Amino acid sequence: MRKMLSAALLMCIVALLSVLLIPTVLATKPEHVTGRLDYCPHPIPPVPAKMADGNVFLNTWEEGVWSGGIEGISRDEPCRVVIHGADGFPPTSFDFRWYTGISTLEECTVDDKTGGLVIRLVGKANFGQIWHGKWVILSGTGELEGIHGQGTWSGSGAPGLNQWGYVDYEGWIHFEAN
Repeated sequence: MRKMLSAALLMCIVALLSVLLIPTVLATKPEHVTGRLDYCPHPIPPVPAKMADGNVFLNTWEEGVWSGGIEGISRDEPCRVVIHGADGFPPTSFDFRWYTGISTLEECTVDDKTGGLVIRLVGKANFGQIWHGKWVILSGTGELEGIHGQGTWSGSGAPGLNQWGYVDYEGWIHFEAN
């Protein structure tokens, strides 16, 4: 009986040591980021909008200026805005709008590090309400390689095509250890 307890204890010690000796993947402590994204949507020609079943499908590219925790110039292409329940183009009434796009910042700064970022944004706005959505960092380059982040955004948005608008963003970022 004593030999069985000794063997079991030895196996537990070996198992514990093997777990403790496995290299751990470290990451920096998550940091809260806040800021503003000023942007301007531009139609993608030749036909920027298509209508079907009371909905408008609008393809755009957008230029943006990120400030705050993420700083840089972005270009989003292509972006898709779906306006559900629209009464024509441009719509004067609708049920809600849905947006999806990918922001590419070729040169930006985050936490005193420079590089590029690719960020996916999705969101919606009900009639008469502000835009709100989520963002997630898909990848980073340069000193921003290994960055992870996600958060929310909201704001009035752009009032129309070729017109500047803005949304505020907040969230958390962290870096993988090298």
